[in-house]
Amino acid sequence: MTWRDLLDVFSVAVLFYYLYGLVAETRALNLVRGLVVYVLVWFLADSLGLKALAWLLGNAATLGVFALIVVFQPELRGVLERLGRGRLAAGPLRTHEVEELVRAAERMAARRLGALIAIERRTPLGEYAESGEFLDARISARMLETVFTVGTPLHDGGVIVRGARILAAACVFPLSDREDLLYLGTRHRAAVGVSEVTDALVVVVSEERGTIRIAERGELSRNLTPSELREKLLGVFGAHA
Repeated sequence: MTWRDLLDVFSVAVLFYYLYGLVAETRALNLVRGLVVYVLVWFLADSLGLKALAWLLGNAATLGVFALIVVFQPELRGVLERLGRGRLAAGPLRTHEVEELVRAAERMAARRLGALIAIERRTPLGEYAESGEFLDARISARMLETVFTVGTPLHDGGVIVRGARILAAACVFPLSDREDLLYLGTRHRAAVGVSEVTDALVVVVSEERGTIRIAERGELSRNLTPSELREKLLGVFGAHA
């Protein structure tokens, strides 16, 4: 075996490891496991001369590729976006802005004001900002409380935070179509939905229960205290003075 063969094997191993990491936290992981079993059965059927079974599996695979593209379009889009954005650092978010976000979430939870705040990281959220109203305002608890106060023109929708600024408000986010989340309200499903197709960290405050939760990578956290929210934001964004 030459050094080229070793390099070839190593490259393939790294590729599969990286692809596994991309889908490890999505529903596509179960799909990958199923595909591995499918290919193994197909290979065994062909090796053992089971022509009818091998023919059936081969033809089903052709149709299955198109079906999988349609069903798992959100996951495929997410994988491509993660490949495209690489490992750039998250946008700057200072400790002051984190404190304002936490203070806003705490106050809105106490007042039972529903809120949806998507904090941009590496994936640009410009397409969702275009569905709302551009603000380009300094992050402050009073500004966020004003935006989400019921009856104001911008309260219905989500806010996008980019760096140290509130980029836009009243934005429309995609709703998650996961069946296990159908019991949730629109605001929480939108939080999960935008986190499924981007790497945004989404803070959502429940209007009914006055709870604070975070959506990240298509998953919704348990109820968080303001201190836990602060710790999470500081840990993710490495905020500094």
